[in-house]
Amino acid sequence: MTHADPSLTLHGVFRRFGYRWVVRDVSLDVAHGEAVLLVGGNGAGKTTLLRVVSGLLKASKGRVERQGAVGMVAHHTMMYDALTARENLRFFGRLHGRSDRTRIDALLDRMGLLHVGDERIGTFSRGMLQRLAIARALLPEPRVLLLDEPLTGLDDSASRTVVEVLAELKRGGAGMMIASHQLVELVGSADRVGYMVGGRMAALEPCGDAGQVVQRYRELADRG
Repeated sequence: MTHADPSLTLHGVFRRFGYRWVVRDVSLDVAHGEAVLLVGGNGAGKTTLLRVVSGLLKASKGRVERQGAVGMVAHHTMMYDALTARENLRFFGRLHGRSDRTRIDALLDRMGLLHVGDERIGTFSRGMLQRLAIARALLPEPRVLLLDEPLTGLDDSASRTVVEVLAELKRGGAGMMIASHQLVELVGSADRVGYMVGGRMAALEPCGDAGQVVQRYRELADRG
């Protein structure tokens, strides 16, 4: 895989809250069609890094370069309970000029939600909300996809659907950054692993199996 003409580039990214540096000097390229899995303990900076990359937060230092539309699946779904699934997608789709019903229904169908498209999402389970959040992220046909714990609340069948969707997007050339503790399900989707320790990218290496990733993270975390 070549890393020329990356879909996403981070140049010495820092982010702090008050006097605390949460992300420190992170630099990497994500190629078209590549997925980088972010691994680290709670407080390692994974979520903050994704929010900076998405543009939801501004880097305190450094810069982020993105190629094309960005889709984000946050740990909190941040949708409107009083609206139906279809209305939520239509609302967010208008922000990207992609609110046509054909596109919305295709995504609802792909995520197994077409039959509840006209139901208010206040009645949805956590897993249903997560699938809807993924559908929302795909609305603008993103060239960069950022996912924070994308399998939260999903059963085995829904998790497989999400993994299949990620594979399809990679084949289509989307670059991805995925933060997750669910390594068994997601290591097969990743090309490289970024190990976050204390806000730094302690290592960025080819992805092995889940056991290898866990062992490598422990080694790096022990070094501090």
